[in-house]
Amino acid sequence: NMAAQFNIGDIVWAKLSSFPPWPRKIVRPKKDVKKPKGKKPVFFVFFYGTEDHAWVKAENLKPFEEYKDQMIKSNKGKRFLQAVEAVEKVLRKGGGAKDADDIDHEEVVPSSKPVQKTYSREPLLGKTVSPSTSVGVKRPPESLGAEASIILKRPREDNESDLYNFDESEHETESDIVTSKDDITPTCLKIGFLGLGIMGSGMVRNLIKTGHNVMVWNRTPMKCRDFVQAGASMGSSVTEVVAACDITFGCVSDPNAVRDLVFGTSGVLQSIRPGKAYVEMSTIDVETVQDVSESIEARGGRFLEAPVIGTRKPAEDGMLVIVAGGDRSLFDDCESCFLAMGKKAFYLGEVGSGTRMKLVANMVLGSVMAGYAEGMSLAERAGLDLQTVLDVFKEGPLNCAAVRSKGEAILHSRFEPSFPLKHQQKDMRLALALGDELKQSLPVAAAANEMFKRAISLGNGDNDMSSVYRATAL
Repeated sequence: NMAAQFNIGDIVWAKLSSFPPWPRKIVRPKKDVKKPKGKKPVFFVFFYGTEDHAWVKAENLKPFEEYKDQMIKSNKGKRFLQAVEAVEKVLRKGGGAKDADDIDHEEVVPSSKPVQKTYSREPLLGKTVSPSTSVGVKRPPESLGAEASIILKRPREDNESDLYNFDESEHETESDIVTSKDDITPTCLKIGFLGLGIMGSGMVRNLIKTGHNVMVWNRTPMKCRDFVQAGASMGSSVTEVVAACDITFGCVSDPNAVRDLVFGTSGVLQSIRPGKAYVEMSTIDVETVQDVSESIEARGGRFLEAPVIGTRKPAEDGMLVIVAGGDRSLFDDCESCFLAMGKKAFYLGEVGSGTRMKLVANMVLGSVMAGYAEGMSLAERAGLDLQTVLDVFKEGPLNCAAVRSKGEAILHSRFEPSFPLKHQQKDMRLALALGDELKQSLPVAAAANEMFKRAISLGNGDNDMSSVYRATAL
């Protein structure tokens, strides 16, 4: 009996689905924390170093002392070592976990009663949170796939609730904890990266910072120089990178660039064989991504689409949202890379699902941006001070990072590309094509696309997408 190996009060190594093993203490949950649904025994554990809690399956627990040397050898992260030191101090003193000593101890096993599909919540660190407060971790809708997401490690924002949701589905019984990128344990696999544009550059820097072994290639070799100085190696061709690496990521501008990268002379496909894997992170159409997938798999390779939601700043900060479809084992093998690049990664199922999600997201973004630009133009024509308009927006429901940053760009006519307008229009075009294929009417997106096309005709294609404002201020 797996559960019989452990008792309340034991200090253990606990492994959550998306993170390395961490030292924890088995404790009793508070009364308002519901047990996950499922037949497998679970324990509620206290996290040393982060002072958080989570449900963990008994099968993912190991005795602390027995596995200590092995775990320390495989993880040299600063916060990890600090957590281990905190455990050692507790053991030397013969005491219990901080903020956990006053909790009654009992084994937590599944209830025979059916559990409703709701999220249970536990305030952390003694803070109280109103029932209306939003929380940061929720399971995506079941329509997205049974194993839909992993929460990635990132510093918690000051305005985020100290509250975690506990997933009660049978498939996922563990809560994902949001922590620092300092604790990422890089994969031992060699990583290739093709394309060092606005997005690729930020992603590669974060791979290097987190200790990944990276080889880069770019059509303009000079762009590789800074990354080589930072610790990457450089491939002389696409085929050399793919041949030398276990997993190769590609991030280029559009479907034509992807086809050239994969199918062209000295392209990705030339070096694909069993044991090789390719991850396409570009925003393209479903037909192209399916063609790439079929060709990679026909040569015995594994394929994953993983387009990203975010612009220059999130790419630089490692705060992208990754929407993936394809080979599930490859998604799992990319875990540490996704942890480095983003704040959350979703596994959505079959190839094409990630592309569809990205096109929907960017279509909404483009439609909002076009409406925002029109609003700013109307405000100016009506004699309103645009700075005051932005100040009003910041105090209401329009207060979000995109509205703030794009509003400042419009106000000061600073359109350095965070996300080039021509790429936004390309995504609008691809989303509209998807709508045509599915016979879905998209009149708002179609009108927004016309605004982006007009902005391009006015010479704004290489400017930031916020320069669509110039198509309205005439």
